[in-house]
Formats: sequence, structure tokens, C-alpha cells
Amino acid sequence: MSVLAKVQRDFCQFILGHGHQNFMRHMKPTDLPKETLLDIYHHNIFSVHFRSLENDYPLVFSIMGESAARTITLAYVEASLPCIGSLEDWGAGFIAFIHRYGPTAEWPYLADIAQYEWAKHAAYCAAEDPLLTPADMSQLVTGGEAAVNFHFQKSCQLMAFSHPLEQIISIYQQEKRQPLLPTDRQGSSYALIFKHQGIIKVHWLAPSLFVFMNRLKEGQDIEVAYAAAQVLEPHFDAQKAFDFLLSHPILHR
Repeated sequence: MSVLAKVQRDFCQFILGHGHQNFMRHMKPTDLPKETLLDIYHHNIFSVHFRSLENDYPLVFSIMGESAARTITLAYVEASLPCIGSLEDWGAGFIAFIHRYGPTAEWPYLADIAQYEWAKHAAYCAAEDPLLTPADMSQLVTGGEAAVNFHFQKSCQLMAFSHPLEQIISIYQQEKRQPLLPTDRQGSSYALIFKHQGIIKVHWLAPSLFVFMNRLKEGQDIEVAYAAAQVLEPHFDAQKAFDFLLSHPILHR
């Protein structure tokens, strides 16, 4: 093994918190103790990763509390030390890590919260295209084409969650406590998340409207989307659904 390879190996072990004695052998003498210098460096590295995740998942970190959040961050760094230049891309893997990380079982809805926050982050980073106008919609519907395809804004995120996130988030934001939902508040939830003029918007959807919009977003025609929505709600109001689509800036030309 070359000298450089040994330095890299010992540095990696130090960063992951497995001791710094080996790496200290590669350091030149300084006025400050080597241990102090390495502690400062390690703290700075960890703080950068902690703040990066905290920026992407503020509600997750707030629910967990600082101590638990720092613990899971350290565990994530050890399990998935960034090998790319973008901490933003690295942060995307945090959702899957929450699913695998045993201590998060205390918050069974935490992975859903993380997915919700990452969707808002992705929406904020997406570009905004020219909006579809009522005239454009009329031309699409009456154009005589066998299948009409709608194009959703790049920021548009249609999310399905296994927990009632609207209630969970509302309870936490209003009472600043960990939501402990009674059994009658269990169930799925569905959200539309998008950006308009730099501002993130969130709308909670009925299951049938979610299915209708998701089918359109996947490129299926109106009749197929309508039939899928009717499975969940036999009297699904398609006109009301189109009014919703037009009243929110989520379609582009």
C-alpha cells in the first residue's frame, strides 16, 4: 500500500469516528495539540452535514429533537459518507435511511414526513414553465384529438403517504409536541405540492382527485383517469376536478 493510500485510509477512519491515532502519525508538529486540531476539523465536517440535512428536513429534525437528530446524522454519515460534491444529492438518501434506522420506530410517520419535506425541496428547485390558460384548456378539450395529454409543471409533486400527514403536521405546528394520534386518525393522505413564483404551495387531496390527477400526470387520457377516480368515488365530479386544475398554476403549455 502506498503512503498516499495509507493517509487516505487513516483519514477516512478518523472522519467516520473510528479514532484518530493512526492519522495523527501523518501530521506535522504544530503549536496546538494534534487532538485539538482534529477535534475542530471533525466538528466542522459533522456540522456541515448536520446543517445540510437540517435545511432539507427541518420538520423531521424538529420532531426528533436536537440530540436524536445529531445521533441519526452521525449514523447516516457513517453509513453513507458523501462521495460526491453535492450534499443536496447526498441528502436524498436520508429518506431510505430513516426507513432502515431502528431508533426511528418511535416515530412511525417520520419517513413520510421526510418524503413530504424532500418533495417540497424538489419542487422549490424545479423550473417554472409558461402556464396553461383557460383558452389553452378549451382548445385541448375541443381540439378533436382522440387522447388529450396534459403537461404538469416540473415542480408539481403528487405524493401519497401511508399516514395522515395533514393532521400530524397540523398538530405539531400548533402544539409543538410530538403527535400521538389516536387509532381513529390512522390512514393514508395525499398531497399536491408545487411552486408558483418562487413560493411552495401544498394542497391536501381526496383520494379520488389524487388518482385522477396522477393518471393525467402519467400521460393517460381523460377517460382512463376518470374511470380510475370513479373506482374510489362512483359520483366523481370531473368538472369540479378540471376547475381545480385550472384554478391552480400546475399545468403548462
